[in-house]
Amino acid sequence: MPTTDADLRARIVAGAIDAYRAGDFHRVGPDEVAAHAEVPVADVHRAFPTWDLLVVAVIDRWNNGSRRSLWPVAERDGVVAYLRARLQAGIEDPGLVRLRIAVLSAASNPGHPAAGWFRTQYTRAFEDLTFGLVRDVVAGREPRGASPRHAAEQLMALYEGLQLQSMVRDDAEPLSGFDRAVSRMRVGWAAARVGA
Repeated sequence: MPTTDADLRARIVAGAIDAYRAGDFHRVGPDEVAAHAEVPVADVHRAFPTWDLLVVAVIDRWNNGSRRSLWPVAERDGVVAYLRARLQAGIEDPGLVRLRIAVLSAASNPGHPAAGWFRTQYTRAFEDLTFGLVRDVVAGREPRGASPRHAAEQLMALYEGLQLQSMVRDDAEPLSGFDRAVSRMRVGWAAARVGA
């Protein structure tokens, strides 16, 4: 039975995710993706005429899939618990962290063909945190003094910084570092309310 284009693309994206899990972002190319997807290299080129299209499809499935699957944690326990769960997921799946960090460079380059899409995804993730923190403040999960936008900036910087450190420091402990930093941030957020 012939493989449909949609099935072929899904298989190639899954193969690319496996390739990124197995190797460094800069060493993964069409040959590695084809080997992991168990398809001819020509099929990779046919399904994804440019490499950037494949990377966008991989980020959409892998990173956004992880984000969506963990968002119920934010709904139930708050944004801080959600970001902690994402840190834990990154520890368990470091290939995704490596890919995210590599793609952030492309997002910062206005000349990159996929920069607009990457930036939109990043902005959407930041806005999700901000709106989630509004709900957390209203629900009493975070101090009333917390500015959701500023708290989102701090939490995003903490989350990304700890992910980066976990990639380059052998002694990094991202979860305990996250817990310590969040405790201190909450003291500052509460103090902002008292000073208001």
